[in-house]
Amino acid sequence: MNEKQFRFDLFIAALALVISGVAAGTSAYQTYVIRKQLSSNVWPYLTFITTSSMDHYFELDVSNVGIGPALILSSVITRDGKALRGGTGPAAMPAIAKAIAPERKEAEALERKARARNETMTVSTLLPGDVVPAGQKLQMLRVDGKFLTDRVLSVTHRVDFTLCYCSLLGDCWTKRLWDPALEPRAVRSCPNA
Repeated sequence: MNEKQFRFDLFIAALALVISGVAAGTSAYQTYVIRKQLSSNVWPYLTFITTSSMDHYFELDVSNVGIGPALILSSVITRDGKALRGGTGPAAMPAIAKAIAPERKEAEALERKARARNETMTVSTLLPGDVVPAGQKLQMLRVDGKFLTDRVLSVTHRVDFTLCYCSLLGDCWTKRLWDPALEPRAVRSCPNA
């Protein structure tokens, strides 16, 4: 009789272990589902928008069409596959301007010619730590006037722009200007800039 009692106790212990395992599994799955729902509520989705009128202006914008803010962790501008760095300080030439006129002499000559024609170029840069709010568009480059527009359009195929950004939950993506893939690529983490 004592042997049957021991087996019954063992059965009760094993059943309790199975029930607690099912409860733990259900809890883990529920946590996974809740995180997925939350991540869809803070999901950023960056895209590049180019607008031009062949003889009037060219504009390059970064737009967050997602529903959460995008935290920029790295941005790289390349010309002919080589990364460009902008200077520091308020008077420094951003890397995007260097991509259009890589040498200082060329940039100064371009600036003189543009000024003589009353043409303008406005450039911005995105630095690690910058945030692109949901539903917002940031102007990266705008040129007005035929001379500058022709210059920019002549080098656009040589210049690329890559952003690595994360959501508030730490999910990260990269987006490249001339990437044939339409959607941002999910990455484990962003490289240090």
